[in-house]
Amino acid sequence: MSPNRNGLIGGCRLLVAVAVAGGALSFPLPLWAGWTNQTRKTAAVGEVEIRADRLEYEAERDLLVGIGNVVVRRGNEELRADCISVNTRTRDAYATGNVVFRRGRSIWRGEELSYNFRTGVGDFGAFNAYVEPYYIRAADSQRVSPEEYLLKDVVITTCESERPDFFVRASSARIIGEERLRARNVVVFLGPIPILYLPVWSQKLHREKTNLDVVPGYSSKMGYFLLTAYNYRLSPAVRAATRLDYRSRRGVGVGQDFRWENAAEGWSGRFQAYYTSDDQPYEDDEQDEKELGLVDSDRYRIKLEHRHQFSSRDYLIVQGHYLSDPDVLEDFFNDEFRHTRQPENRVAIRHRGDYFTAGLQLNARLNDFYENVDRLPELTLDFPQQVIPGTPLYLRAENSAAYLRKVYPEYTDRSDYDAFRADFHPVISYPTRHFGFLNVIPEIGGRLTWYSASREERSVTNVVTMVTTNVEGGVTSVVESVTNEVDTVVEDAGAVTRTMIELGLETSFKAFRELIPPTGGDGGLRHVAEPYGRYTYVPEPSVTEDELYQFDRVDGLGKAHHVRVGMRNKLQTKRAGRIEDLIDADVSVLYRIETEKGQDSLGPLDFAVELSPVKWFFCDFDGRYDLNDSELDRLNLSATMKQAWVGNAGVEYVYRRDRRNLLGASVNLFPQAAWSLSTYWRYEFDDQRLEEQSYYIQHKTECLGLGIGYEGRGDEWTLWARIWLLAFPETVIELGR
Repeated sequence: MSPNRNGLIGGCRLLVAVAVAGGALSFPLPLWAGWTNQTRKTAAVGEVEIRADRLEYEAERDLLVGIGNVVVRRGNEELRADCISVNTRTRDAYATGNVVFRRGRSIWRGEELSYNFRTGVGDFGAFNAYVEPYYIRAADSQRVSPEEYLLKDVVITTCESERPDFFVRASSARIIGEERLRARNVVVFLGPIPILYLPVWSQKLHREKTNLDVVPGYSSKMGYFLLTAYNYRLSPAVRAATRLDYRSRRGVGVGQDFRWENAAEGWSGRFQAYYTSDDQPYEDDEQDEKELGLVDSDRYRIKLEHRHQFSSRDYLIVQGHYLSDPDVLEDFFNDEFRHTRQPENRVAIRHRGDYFTAGLQLNARLNDFYENVDRLPELTLDFPQQVIPGTPLYLRAENSAAYLRKVYPEYTDRSDYDAFRADFHPVISYPTRHFGFLNVIPEIGGRLTWYSASREERSVTNVVTMVTTNVEGGVTSVVESVTNEVDTVVEDAGAVTRTMIELGLETSFKAFRELIPPTGGDGGLRHVAEPYGRYTYVPEPSVTEDELYQFDRVDGLGKAHHVRVGMRNKLQTKRAGRIEDLIDADVSVLYRIETEKGQDSLGPLDFAVELSPVKWFFCDFDGRYDLNDSELDRLNLSATMKQAWVGNAGVEYVYRRDRRNLLGASVNLFPQAAWSLSTYWRYEFDDQRLEEQSYYIQHKTECLGLGIGYEGRGDEWTLWARIWLLAFPETVIELGR
């Protein structure tokens, strides 16, 4: 111990002894010390400020001593303790008792510390600090320069307890510039078990948390696998993840992700690139695709997404996907494939004015094994319903102009086609009210659509001569036959303009009845009934559907003459002073006044219902019932139950006549508790088989998350496990990879 430090310790002990004895010593303070007459004393030694309950100066040793809630500050450094001695000449300080030293965002705690505020060098002794998100302990420590700590016999963990579930032990470590930690002879422990040795380990501090996410497992399709992602931050707005995967049956895969976001400036996006040299690029039942050459060993995916909200009225969306083959998403990104089987490539710019909305969209196919409608580009100018100044009339309009190109996969024999299309669709309505309750809204609209090209089907008769040779009884005869084959040829018929007239009449009214009056401002029950009807008449357009190239729904429009009648019913109550719907049911039926060939006059019965009898339960279902065949045509049902401390559960049912009959269910129990369970099932009634099932059990300790999961899809199944630090909750590993 240096003599200077002995003097500092003596000064602190002297003042403590006097204070305990209840005496009061008073030393004259030099002129540089700022003294206050308040209970709490303050002094300034150059750039060093000292505050304490009791503050005394010992002139013989140039020693300023504070006792009781002492705080010494210099710049971004702060030292707190029960007692602190400061040499006014050398700026050496000694602190004892509940010592806390802060520099920037670093915090050191202990019982004793010696430090020089001028040189930034000090002896911290046993080191116990929190540098987010790490707790760092060391048997001995020194601050060897203003920018560097030297630690001996170091333990680093994200757990606060003395016996952490996860920790890193190192023989020595240095904290440099309070931004980076470098350790040597590092052993990683999971509980008491060493699992990894690193000769050198370097880690950034304070900045975005970095972590290595590892998912080992086994898949009946991929074999044994190990999916890894190292997540890190490149800048305050940009995060990145480097991926390295191994699948015993498919080989090694590598990937690089970038994600960017700036909420203040309104932009976000991501870029993902992935490549694998696939050892088994096709299954036995994919021989056709192999012969077509669509799938080989080089499998990759490049994905770009960006959204920029320039203002509340303007935004930009960019989406781009480039794939090696049509199966790469299903094989390596199955979760994404199930959500979007054919990804889009588009750029869209949108502006919302006071009375209109304008947009520009570019959409193009990048992969020639997909079918697509390219829009190169498409301009839109829409006017939402608004009053025409000086009249009781309202106008709404949808207008667009686009160069459209329908492209088919290269392996098909279908021919691509294209055309320029300009479409204008204004509608004028006249809302009226009769008898004080009946709403009647007549409408008249028109559609003017110009095409730079149209189609014409022409039948071509080809004469085919067939010659057959017969041999009977040694006599050879030749028979010649002539047949006619008729082929349909599609030819370009030039530019056309299609005109359409639309007439409509909509009527409705609402009726209310209070079934149960509310009590105390809440509760009660009210019934709302709203019958409605809509009449539509569209004469046959000047150019029919079969004369036009088909790009989207606009080209398939034709004559219509029908009426739809329906009833909407609501049961409402009050919750927290607000009116909420317990039941919202809409049922309607279509009647065709004029029918096409094969159509019935009575159309389907459509229904849509939403139920929310209690806050923690919500259900909605919609569908269509064929009144002529007395059969359900389609049904979609979704129900969700949520309780904050229990979790949530959901049920989904999808029915399509003669096509699909699926029931799905999911349960997520105790997501915030130490133990939680998630599970999902999907059952196909027609095939009477469980199409998909998954189970995931998760356990959280003080600082570790442990998870094990199982997933089965048809004949394929996957088993995986995860271990992660709770201090790094973000995960970018997807089992679909």
